[in-house]
Amino acid sequence: MEDPTASSKGNVMLLLFRQNVAGFAVRPKAVARAYVRAIVRKLLRPARDLLRRVIAAVGRQPVHQLPSLARQYAGYIAWSKIARFRPLLAREPAELNLKERIQRRLLNRYLKIPDRRYRRAMAQLDARLKGRILSDPRYPIAPKHGVMMMIGTLGPGGAERQLTVLAKELHQSGRSKVSVACANLSSSASRFFLPELESAGISTSVIGSEADDVLDPAVRAAIDTLPFELRDVCLYAKTLAAAQPDIVHLWLDEVNIKGGIAAVLTGIPTIVISQRSLPPINFGLHHSYMRESYRWLARQQGVKMINNSAAGARAYETWLELREQSIGVVHNGYAFDEPKLARHRADRIEFRHRVGIPPGALVVGAVMRLSEEKCPLLWLEIASCVRRDLPETRFLIVGDGPLRVAMEARAAKQDLAGAVYFAGHLKESMAAIACMDLLLLTSRAEGLPNVLIEAQFLGVPAVTTPAGGAREAVGHGKSGWVLDGCEPVSSARQIVRLLRDEHWREAANRYGPEFAFACFGVHRSVDETLAVYGLNDRRGTI
Repeated sequence: MEDPTASSKGNVMLLLFRQNVAGFAVRPKAVARAYVRAIVRKLLRPARDLLRRVIAAVGRQPVHQLPSLARQYAGYIAWSKIARFRPLLAREPAELNLKERIQRRLLNRYLKIPDRRYRRAMAQLDARLKGRILSDPRYPIAPKHGVMMMIGTLGPGGAERQLTVLAKELHQSGRSKVSVACANLSSSASRFFLPELESAGISTSVIGSEADDVLDPAVRAAIDTLPFELRDVCLYAKTLAAAQPDIVHLWLDEVNIKGGIAAVLTGIPTIVISQRSLPPINFGLHHSYMRESYRWLARQQGVKMINNSAAGARAYETWLELREQSIGVVHNGYAFDEPKLARHRADRIEFRHRVGIPPGALVVGAVMRLSEEKCPLLWLEIASCVRRDLPETRFLIVGDGPLRVAMEARAAKQDLAGAVYFAGHLKESMAAIACMDLLLLTSRAEGLPNVLIEAQFLGVPAVTTPAGGAREAVGHGKSGWVLDGCEPVSSARQIVRLLRDEHWREAANRYGPEFAFACFGVHRSVDETLAVYGLNDRRGTI
């Protein structure tokens, strides 16, 4: 028997439906307005919030600057679209076809378009310096003895590791008072090396955390004339004005430029600009202000530029149109002792067990940031080709980055399924390297790769593409191998030959540590850095 209450509910719902339909027919404008309001409120909320932020930013600018601001924002949008063409800059011209050569030429011209604007800005800064507008007796620069090192973060990167090694060595030797300042220490990843510095007694601070009144108003006024992309120079200037170091040692491009300008304005006597790779035009972190700012810094008294590879130094000289040999070369230095290396080698089986790799398997590994310039997907294509000839080979990847998801998806395919292990960031990456039979680096652009040198310290053969200073980091044919190019099949063929040649790998195991200690020992690096500082005598103090 039918439930009368259900029938009653059905009639009510039908009546409401008819009323709603009638409402659509009678009041179409009201319905349309309600619909639009719903869309704006629910579907376009992110766009609305973005528009509010843009309007707020524009509202803080003087009216006469708005057209210039609009052009700059348009330029940034276009600038971000060219990233996919940057790999062309690192390749040899003979490798490019006609279309790629045209693209490369157009790209080079486009990258120089902003130069005129920044040239004018730096000329205005020159005028202030020559007119001595920056001298204010209330804010005297009285340098103290010591070195301040500045870098973006203390994350798990090669430059950060080198800064940590050099700072500890200088501090522990008593030859210098050392402090470190970083642009960002807000996340756990950005503090990767912080405990190591703190345990060594080295003070570490955040750039710009000092009080505003520490900075000479004339210096602040000069900074305010710079393009807004360089206004962060004020933060660096505050830190330098408070610390008053005798020497400031800057690391990586953005810090080099902003810290370098701040150091010139605050009167730091010796300014060391440390470039750690190929020029930034090869990477997505390149900014339009970099070229002309670097060129301006190269003309300033007390500024010294160094690179960690000869290939990198020559590439910067070409990009900045500087005279040959104007950028010095200081190779990376490492402070590994034999007992520590022996301990890593002894833990080889235990580390494999912890990751899940079979004890007797051949292991090809990598320690790298999983980002475009490292070509991690090429690395997996080579791994796939290696596995066709050596099916029992396993592949270990240490590191993280924006391409990890894409790599995991590629590694899940049938040709690599179950053979690739992702370990993420590791505090002690040397233990991971020690468990490998061969380390492979597939970068398209490099400075002097730390990981290649560390592998040879451990006696692990290091194989690399011929990118930047990678050639300088490997004892080719003896403790490692420099591949001819980036072609997966031929690269895999060479790697298979090395893996099958046990006698060669045993010889590389013996020769690698000798080569690494001779060419990349920490004492050599410290001596060369002190020479750049102008303190050639190791027994002297700063």
